[in-house]
Amino acid sequence: MCFYRLITLYMSLFVNNFSCNLRSGVRLGFFLPCKLSDFRFSLDQLALLVMLDLLLEVVSDYAQVLPKPEFNLYALPTYTLNLACFFLAVYLIGKLLRRDFAALQIGVMVYSFGPLSIVLDKALAHPYIQSVSYNLWLSHLFSIYVIAILGRVLYLVSGRLKWLTAAALVLMTVALSVPPVFFEKYAPFWFAEEMQDETDPYAEYRALDAEALMYSQPAILDKALAQLQPQRKKITDIFFVGFAAYATEDVFSKEVDYIKQLLEERFDTKGHSINLINHLHTLDHTPLATSTNLAITLKRIGKLMNAEEDVLLLYLTSHGSKDHQLSVSFWPLALNDITPEKLNAMIDEAGIKWRMIVISACYSGGFVKALQGPTTLVATAAAADKTSFGCGTESEFTYFGEAVFKEQLNRQSSFITALQQANVSIGQREVREKLGASMPQLSVGAAIEPKLKQLDKDMHQHQCGIAKIKLPNC
Repeated sequence: MCFYRLITLYMSLFVNNFSCNLRSGVRLGFFLPCKLSDFRFSLDQLALLVMLDLLLEVVSDYAQVLPKPEFNLYALPTYTLNLACFFLAVYLIGKLLRRDFAALQIGVMVYSFGPLSIVLDKALAHPYIQSVSYNLWLSHLFSIYVIAILGRVLYLVSGRLKWLTAAALVLMTVALSVPPVFFEKYAPFWFAEEMQDETDPYAEYRALDAEALMYSQPAILDKALAQLQPQRKKITDIFFVGFAAYATEDVFSKEVDYIKQLLEERFDTKGHSINLINHLHTLDHTPLATSTNLAITLKRIGKLMNAEEDVLLLYLTSHGSKDHQLSVSFWPLALNDITPEKLNAMIDEAGIKWRMIVISACYSGGFVKALQGPTTLVATAAAADKTSFGCGTESEFTYFGEAVFKEQLNRQSSFITALQQANVSIGQREVREKLGASMPQLSVGAAIEPKLKQLDKDMHQHQCGIAKIKLPNC
């Protein structure tokens, strides 16, 4: 019976001390008259106040993200780091004041003010407050307010010594600033569950009738090839093939469409140009970019060309892999990627002598060795061990395609000069944007170099003839 009465008495005293600390914390927070004797200092009280602070943080974060809260696993270690920084600062301040008991006093007083601080902080996080223009000012004012309360606590604990209060406040502010700087995004205990996008980005792909699509390809390809015209006698014609091989990113199809139009307008390739594209919006009228279609197209062009006179310009744009394969993708179709050896064999089998092969893809430098030769120009967007940039649905061009065709060949006629200058401008852009160097590659065969210089002169005369205004050197 006596033991029960002792427990009851202790609990009553414990609760009274706890309520006393909470009331004093409110007075402290509202700058009402307050002194050390208003608080009850003990390790039990400090532990209970810290647990209350943790409970309020968890519950208030939960309430703010209803109806679908998602627990943040990283919040507890972040909260623990905050505690560790605070109590380290409190320990050092106790040493500065030369009173170890001062650390306990600071801890109890600060955490007695904690519930009011949490209420005010969560109120400022209310959606209405977040939506108004003065929210940032309120956040700054709240930070100043908390610092002022900490200053008041330290002033009381230090015995109203201003210089000690100032030194202790600086130490406390620095310690409490570390966790938010590095771990602020991990602080909330609950996040709003991300709403699932009910639209399926692959819905159109899932709806494809793959069998019907593949059976329609011969007719679509035959129609596109039928529009190609034979070479013109005593004229060095450029035959262009654009190959946009990755269906789910728009940049590749946009790029070859632009290049085909540019070459027809400025390099006289109309009737001698064709695009093979993997994209949902072109599958009804444009041949797919598959290795089979590419091989058939090259063979057809090889028959239309004068092997000793005309030049092939083959532009391939897609993703590339570290093992030097060009990705050919139109999910859910199972298509074969293209290797350097396979590509070289296709062109050889087509009987095409003069070749300009330009590849915009990561790691595309791995194609150079297999493709280079006396009658071949090979240009790639990256070295064999480097990535290139500019892929994505939102992009209009890859960095390489933009530099070569939009910036250079849109205003000059020399392919070699355009590629050389494009490589320089890409390097400068990557430095500006703090990207790793892609290191585009260029290999010009000994025999094709004079061939392309003569072609440059022919194209310059053509461009002078079609120009609406007089161009330099025309």
